[in-house]
Amino acid sequence: MLSHRTKSKRVLAVSYGGGHVLMLIPVLKYLESQGYDIQVLGLTTAAASLRNAGFSPLGFRDILRPEDTRAIEHGTRLAEEMHQVNKVNSLEESIAYLGLSYADLEDQLGIEAAQQEFERIGRQSFLPLNPLRRFFDWLQPDVLLTTNSPRAELASIRIAAERGIPSVGVLDLFGLGSHNDIPADYVCVPFQQAADNLVNRGLQRSAMTVTGNPNFDWVYQSSITESNAPVWRQDHQIQSDDLLALYAMKPGWDEVEELIVCCLERALALKPELKVSVRPHPNSNRQVAENVIRRLGAAAFLDDTTPLPLATEACDILITHKSTVAVEAALFGKQVALFHSNRDYSSYAIPLNLYDWGTFSTTVEEGTKVLTSLQKDSEEVRQQRGAKVRKAWNCDGLCHTRIAKVVIQALVPKTQDKVA
Repeated sequence: MLSHRTKSKRVLAVSYGGGHVLMLIPVLKYLESQGYDIQVLGLTTAAASLRNAGFSPLGFRDILRPEDTRAIEHGTRLAEEMHQVNKVNSLEESIAYLGLSYADLEDQLGIEAAQQEFERIGRQSFLPLNPLRRFFDWLQPDVLLTTNSPRAELASIRIAAERGIPSVGVLDLFGLGSHNDIPADYVCVPFQQAADNLVNRGLQRSAMTVTGNPNFDWVYQSSITESNAPVWRQDHQIQSDDLLALYAMKPGWDEVEELIVCCLERALALKPELKVSVRPHPNSNRQVAENVIRRLGAAAFLDDTTPLPLATEACDILITHKSTVAVEAALFGKQVALFHSNRDYSSYAIPLNLYDWGTFSTTVEEGTKVLTSLQKDSEEVRQQRGAKVRKAWNCDGLCHTRIAKVVIQALVPKTQDKVA
């Protein structure tokens, strides 16, 4: 039983949207169930996910003051071209976020330098320290929980350090590239290789705990429940001996997507049992996927309605370019064919080869050879592979509790921690 004093401890979570906020939501729910006071700053697209999970997220609009005329002017100007309807909470939030962040950039660099930096890299130039100071002044948190993003998440870690407040950062994937170097007091990583990647760049191993990523725990739950994949395959006329590839497209069209389709065109001509489910990215134009179907012919079909978890579970092979859906497919034990136009995958792609999860191709010849050589796995082989990858990634349904434990430990005074 937690004491009253422990129950009053306040956790401030700061997160952008996508996989980052989904990674934190199970942790926050668990901490809330244990009596901790949860306050969440949900940035850009994170607000909708947080509301759907039952939280009442804060935003920059909550700290915008009438006297912030410079920020309001900048925000109004920038929101005219940058506000994304149905993605960000509201136009008012966009004005506040963009305006306060840009005004803070001017405070840091000066008017002319801020303009040049924003023109060069846009919102990536933001490190809104003063806006985050307002949140810390207002909420008086006891611990910070955030993830590996620049801008407001990085700013929150710096303000926590400035205030002497412990911080916990959660890494989502492999820790490739210096943008994943979380300067938090405690860092949670999904699997051991990610910790090694961070240590190789000079981060302290003593600050890291291997916890897994809660955003992938749905794969574990699916692995222990009866699957709907056989019924889905039957409904889509996929025969038992067909080799079904799920082509998970990225938004837009580039040379890598062209590479993938060229490989599929050749492979389909050589491998009659190969079938292709083409899944357009939610942020892409459906017409692009329809053009792919026309190129691939009768062996391909468009599927943009099946829930992604079911589509992933139903396929035999996952084909994509630098996407987390490749990790999810590997956790299911699926074969993965990963394409990229640059061999420097340690910096730019997902190294599935670390655990023999899949293949890596950069040319039409390589990709065609890979796709034509893939054979249908037995269910036993797939289950063995999936169990191996899930073990490596600590995907056991308990990732959120391990991260929560790190947060709770961060609240223990350092002197007490040493005595313990």
